[in-house]
Amino acid sequence: MPVTMKDIAALIGVSRQAVAAALEGNGHTRVSQETREKVLKVARELNYIPNAAARSLKGGTTKTIGIISSPGMPYSDAVFAEICQVLRTRGYSYLATDLIPEITELPQVCQSLASRGVDGIIVAGAPRTPAKLFMPEIPLVFCRTIDGTSDIDVNREDTGYIGTAHLLEHGHKTVAYLGIHHSGTRLRKNGWKRALQDYGAGGISIDLQSLEGSAERLKEILRKEKVTALFCSNDFLAGKVMRCLSMSGWNIPGDIAVAGCDGNSFIEYTTPTLTTVIQPIHQIAEQCAELILERIRKKINGVILSKIDVTPKLWTGGSCGCSEHPIRSLYRINSTGSLEKDYRLNFNHSLWDEES
Repeated sequence: MPVTMKDIAALIGVSRQAVAAALEGNGHTRVSQETREKVLKVARELNYIPNAAARSLKGGTTKTIGIISSPGMPYSDAVFAEICQVLRTRGYSYLATDLIPEITELPQVCQSLASRGVDGIIVAGAPRTPAKLFMPEIPLVFCRTIDGTSDIDVNREDTGYIGTAHLLEHGHKTVAYLGIHHSGTRLRKNGWKRALQDYGAGGISIDLQSLEGSAERLKEILRKEKVTALFCSNDFLAGKVMRCLSMSGWNIPGDIAVAGCDGNSFIEYTTPTLTTVIQPIHQIAEQCAELILERIRKKINGVILSKIDVTPKLWTGGSCGCSEHPIRSLYRINSTGSLEKDYRLNFNHSLWDEES
């Protein structure tokens, strides 16, 4: 059985209220310094652990944030790890759980975390934001919700626009969009469309799901439509398509230029290196931490949706026709799944401090 304040009080011969005052370190109480030292000594000896849920119910804070995330993808895992790191630097611990795919179960998961005494909850990568009436009355922050209804997210339409516009600035007149049918990439596709309109260019949208993933059918479409540049909905798709086309005799970027998005670390290893639109992990994590702590401080509960956009960044490689980035540094500490985190972790270098 865990040790309680009542147990400590009985051993020392003081009231439970005196033990609580001593443990909370409240300088305005009448507990003497001698009693306080006795309480702290016994608490250490018995390995007393405060009841976080009880403290929360009393209106105190537990300095713990609940995090619900969708693991399994390198970018999602990197965002989760960065949020945890930022919270630690702010003096907060975290209680994490996997995001259940069924959105109807998210309120129950949030309620479960709330019952454990967390001060607030960050939800990263949910399919969509549930209705406010279903969520617990606790500070909440939604990050990178798939349908785009988030407090904090990278500007997805700008992601598509930046990548497509860069290809058009290389002189291409027909830029295709390549994706896998998925609601989370809809806004990136909208950015591709907007860039075509602004530059007066043409293009075709290609859904790999409708092609049943066939590489041959994709190549037929690219030839038929005379596509000279390809904007892909993520780096994995762009990297594999580049490899597929190269193996079939296509020169990249001579025959077709390619750009992706997300900023995965492997883009430096492709031949040529892949141009991408980086989704800024550290800035997302900083914004999530700042917003949840602000809502805790101001006691702002429930679903609010501030809709804070974080600006993505173009990273140029050889796949679009730009000069390759020289690789002057390898790794000093460890490798991660994100280009941004590789540079920050190993060399304390921010990709936002330089022009791409």
